[in-house]
Parts: sequence; C-alpha cells; structure tokens
Amino acid sequence: MNTVILAGGMGTRLKDVLGELPKPMAPIGERPFLEHLLALLNDRGMSDFVFCIGHGGEKIRDHFAWGDRFGVSIRYTKETRLLGTAGAIRLAEPLIDSEDFFVVNGDTYLEADPQMLLRFHRMCNATATIALVRKENTGRYGRVAVGRKNDIHTFEEKSEEEKAGYINGGLYVFRKEIFDDIPEGKVCSLEREILPLLIGKGLYGFPVDGYFLDIGTREDYEKARRELPLRRKL
Repeated sequence: MNTVILAGGMGTRLKDVLGELPKPMAPIGERPFLEHLLALLNDRGMSDFVFCIGHGGEKIRDHFAWGDRFGVSIRYTKETRLLGTAGAIRLAEPLIDSEDFFVVNGDTYLEADPQMLLRFHRMCNATATIALVRKENTGRYGRVAVGRKNDIHTFEEKSEEEKAGYINGGLYVFRKEIFDDIPEGKVCSLEREILPLLIGKGLYGFPVDGYFLDIGTREDYEKARRELPLRRKL
C-alpha cells in the first residue's frame, strides 16, 4: 500500500533557522526530521513511499535516494511551482497503485497505528479518514468537530480562543477516488478546499492517543530537537 509524504513546503516560519534547507530536512539530533519520520512509519509496516518534493527537493532526494539505505522504496514527484497540499497529492496520482493510500504531512510526527486507522477507514466505507489528536488548546491548529459515529461535521479555523478538542494529526487514509475532487495542475489546499467538500460524503475522524508534534514553528521545532532523539531510542 502506498504512502505519500508531503515534503514540498517552504517552511517560511523557520527560514531564519534553516535558511534554504527544506523544512522536512530540519536537523533533529544527528538526522533530519524526515529520517525520524520515515523510521517511525517503517516501524509501523509502511515501506512503499512517494515523496512529494518541491522547494529544496534535491536535498531530500540526495539524502534518501531510492530508499535502499533505509530498507524502503521511495519514488518522487517534483513540483515545478507550488501547488498546495492537495495539488501535490494530485501530482502523485500516476504513482499510486493501491485502492486506498496513506498521506502523511512531512512536518508532523504522530505515533499511531496506521493499520488500525486503515481498518476503521474500511469499516466505515470512508472516502477519507483523518487521524485526530486531542489537545487542551486547539487554537493554533484549528479544531475538528466529530459526531457520534466519528463522522466529521466541521473544521474550525485557528483562533486565539483556548478550546479543548481534536486537531488534524497529519495522517490520512484516502480512497483513490479522491483524485476526482482535486483539479489537475492547479494550486489547491487539502485542508481548506478539499476536506470541507467531503463533509457528509464519507469523511471520518479516527482519534489516536499517540505522541504528537510538528515543526511548524520555532517553538515546536525546538521541542522536537529536545524530545524526538530520545523517543527514537525507545
């Protein structure tokens, strides 16, 4: 089963720290963040990857090559211009050969069981399933509201209000038919444009309890530098 990793972001909020280094290659201990993420996913049974690269993508390709050194298979798509998260997924369509496939944000790290997520996805006959993480303060992430059957009702925008609830954990399962909803060759956001369209049409959330972090801000990147090397030694 294919796993798409979205690794094309520019990381503008970390530019003063990383310079021209792409965000997924941010140093964490002696390895880039993306290598920690790849090891986590491989530990959980994922081995067939498509890296969607863009800004600084040659640095990612030079480091990971075809994945042999890491015991996985890696293929690549390359954005010649920014297409957004959904646009990057659409670009990967020719490399997807499984009816369901995973998508993982290349700047988030979530210790979850992808096989449980997949079983839930298929049990619900879902079009798309998002791994959800509970936070006491969802303000900087945006909040995901779910119903009694874990069907997703709404996506609330980021705000300064402190409110507990679920956030998007950056791990998804999609049916291949999702490509019908994403325009080809156009800039398109998964979070803002595609997922809201799927509400009421087979969009589900799957709560997970696993350790979660992202490296989207300077503060969270410093947290990752402190904590992630220790977790990867477990």
